[in-house]
Amino acid sequence: MKEIFEDHYEDLQVSSNADQETIERVYRLLAKRYHPDNNGSGSVEKFDIITKAYKVLSQPDKRAAYDATYTEKKERVLKAFAQANAPGGIAADSHIRRQILSVLYIERRQDPEKAGVGLWRFEQLLGWPEKMLEFHTWYLKEKKFIERTDTGGFAITAAGVDEIEKEGMILGKDLLLPEKTDPNGAVESIRLLEHISAETVDKFGEAIANLDKKLAVNPDHLMAWVFLSYMHCRLGHRRRAKKAAGEVRRINPLFSIEEFAQTLKFKNEQDRTRFREYSRLAGLD
Repeated sequence: MKEIFEDHYEDLQVSSNADQETIERVYRLLAKRYHPDNNGSGSVEKFDIITKAYKVLSQPDKRAAYDATYTEKKERVLKAFAQANAPGGIAADSHIRRQILSVLYIERRQDPEKAGVGLWRFEQLLGWPEKMLEFHTWYLKEKKFIERTDTGGFAITAAGVDEIEKEGMILGKDLLLPEKTDPNGAVESIRLLEHISAETVDKFGEAIANLDKKLAVNPDHLMAWVFLSYMHCRLGHRRRAKKAAGEVRRINPLFSIEEFAQTLKFKNEQDRTRFREYSRLAGLD
């Protein structure tokens, strides 16, 4: 997997020469915009990104250590950009555009109403420089395959869905949404999407909605959180699965997925094993 260069200055949208006051002011502005409690433009992912950048750039010693290698890493990214755009470079343009469409397709499937991904997130997910991605998102937008969202990100359109379903998503060996594997080598979340049909996705979506309603009435409904964790993991919603698993631990610190699975009825042992393994991947031991 490519080493991802985190450009904290780009994340906070400030110059590398910005003074402390500017960094503080811009962070407060962005934090207010992307805070998860902001129903209009809140984004957990973007909030985490800018907060991580702020924690580095707001502390003189951490910023100095970051700046020591910043120029070198930035130049390395620009060099990769040049290589990728040269004839016979490291990736064909059409391949990169399929990557972008694949990410946006999955995002739209997960949350049709708030399906937006920004360039900085694409850079972290795919490992390509933002300047390169600007060209490809422009092209896809002109082709009507993607559109701008109210929060400034990109979302796939119906035409884009038709295009990616015709050409096929890039999954499996060409993994797109990398989340670092745990020390035990847990499978990365997007790979799970290879093993689930569209019909199952729809069924899980309905089940998740019903579980959410139950939890709105009773936040301590242990079984609801367990199944929520499992289904989110099956759908590749790694963050949501981890959150649900955390609620299970809050309610019962001694919870055992092995014991819980034995109390359930499955069609066959393979289904029981699948439930147990995906639950463990979500964080339930």
